[in-house]
Amino acid sequence: MKIGIYKDTFANNRGADLAVRNLAAGLSERGHAVTLFDKSEFAEKVRGDYDVIISTGTNEILDLVNVDGLPPIIQQFHTDPDYPFRHWIKRWRRNRRIKAALKKASAFQVLREAHVETLRKLIGVPKDRIAVIGNWSGFEGRAKTLPEEKIILCPGVINADKNQSLLVDAFVSVADEFPDWQVHIYGRGKAKDEAALLKRAAAKGLADRVLLNGFADLSGPYARCAFVAFPSKTEGFPLTVIDAAMFAKPTLMIHDWIGCGEAVDPRGFAAALRRAISDAGYRRALGAESQAYCEANFSRAKILDCWESLFHALRL
Repeated sequence: MKIGIYKDTFANNRGADLAVRNLAAGLSERGHAVTLFDKSEFAEKVRGDYDVIISTGTNEILDLVNVDGLPPIIQQFHTDPDYPFRHWIKRWRRNRRIKAALKKASAFQVLREAHVETLRKLIGVPKDRIAVIGNWSGFEGRAKTLPEEKIILCPGVINADKNQSLLVDAFVSVADEFPDWQVHIYGRGKAKDEAALLKRAAAKGLADRVLLNGFADLSGPYARCAFVAFPSKTEGFPLTVIDAAMFAKPTLMIHDWIGCGEAVDPRGFAAALRRAISDAGYRRALGAESQAYCEANFSRAKILDCWESLFHALRL
């Protein structure tokens, strides 16, 4: 099968970038002819010889529906499909444009069964056009867990949406009880956002215990940390949760992104953090449950099978 996959930009090879590249590579390994292109190649490659085009986000579908004569388009949602509409809630004109564009998609891929009804209500598409698939971890098959260190890992771009300030404030409230623990934040953001986060910790005397480590190969940090904190308010692609599960590490978050880990109200984040730090048995049990759940539901082979079933459903 000839498949075009369009992502408007590959900014930093994190999150959605990795998910899209993983999908392209996986479909290629299955014998499909895959063309992956971004906005700089759009005019040249959008009218290629494809049986189907996968649109990887809402910016992408807006570009694609302006081109006549394209093959069926599958709209991919890496996370909760409600996210774009909440994020742009005051930009009603764009909101309507996105909904109108999404109605033109031939099918939709979502992360979880719980998102099917959300998509139906938001856009008004029939259930038989929505496939529950998800993404898989880049660490599948090679994750090794090292002896646990007293480290809370927080991957993600540093900004208000990723909500690292909630983690810092929660840690500040329990830091005196657990003097040997640290928070390691892996990601980059605007200089002012990074500085504000460090200032927030330093003001409470925790400059040496809340560390910003930039971008890095996260296999080592995942293998060594005690657990993962993922306090994102909005998108924050749930690969973070799946990656943590591959290392049998529990994830503390404020939304149930994929169906495993512990989701808590932001007001209870400090209490949840205290429990995760103080109870090693709880961490091991939750991590094992998450690992089993993701191995059963988000394995590479299973997800590729689901994609090929979706192609078949479109009679491609």
